[in-house]
Amino acid sequence: MVNLKILSWNIEHFNGTGGIDKSNRKAREKRVERVTKLIKDEKPDVFGLSEVEGKLIHSKMTRLLPGYVFNITEGRQSQEILIGVKHGLTAFFAQRNEFKRSNPSLRPGALLTITIKDIDIPILFIHLKSMPSPEGFGLRDAMFEKAFNLKKALDKAAKNSGHKAANLIILGDMNTMGMNYEGRNHDIPGPNEIKVITNRFKRRKMVSLEKDHPTTFSNGSGSRYPDSDLDHVFAAEHLQFKNVSGTKTVHVGGWAKENTVAKKDKWIEQYSDHGPLTLTLKI
Repeated sequence: MVNLKILSWNIEHFNGTGGIDKSNRKAREKRVERVTKLIKDEKPDVFGLSEVEGKLIHSKMTRLLPGYVFNITEGRQSQEILIGVKHGLTAFFAQRNEFKRSNPSLRPGALLTITIKDIDIPILFIHLKSMPSPEGFGLRDAMFEKAFNLKKALDKAAKNSGHKAANLIILGDMNTMGMNYEGRNHDIPGPNEIKVITNRFKRRKMVSLEKDHPTTFSNGSGSRYPDSDLDHVFAAEHLQFKNVSGTKTVHVGGWAKENTVAKKDKWIEQYSDHGPLTLTLKI
């Protein structure tokens, strides 16, 4: 049996110069070095980083993580997805522009296909539209539809090759924050959006992998925004993963592991408001 470890992480405004918020710019001066150390410690075979801003990150990462081959999405959008693949793995990268919905500010998907023992494992890293406004909610829903269409196409290709279904994994910051309509507060709460999306994936024979922490986003103790469950992993129902805690298969790291408010706030200040997700596929 072969294990494939995957890491997905939204690193808030990751531009290599300390972020865009002047209040924590000094705290994030060495953020690239801290991020690469965390990745080295986790030792993923594949990782995807969201909210990468600027060419500086790509050049620094290639120097600090020489054991990986890198790909990055491109376009007029301000934030990219950076993909790292450990040397020795056979991989094919494809940018999926249909997730942009003909909107230059939306982010494309990053589809990475790993081949191990003649088994293709397509991994789609996505960063969906934020905001609880009707417009944001609608664009997010349309982007989910693109994921469902991709699943259908990959399943068809897999069946043509003699397999029952594609070994598809879809993960990333899906911004499942619900919707506010006409100034009202969460006519559709975040948990309701997650429930509906989970059922829609289930009808397409994909399951939501359980996380070992109930939330993946936190803006710290001084924020008016509550901790939220925004990052998810959906996988073809026939795939098997290593457990990290009981029946849970996705580990939420970073601030979610800290045992005091002060330590949690410091981690968020130095790294990101999202915790990294890690999971291990058993092949």
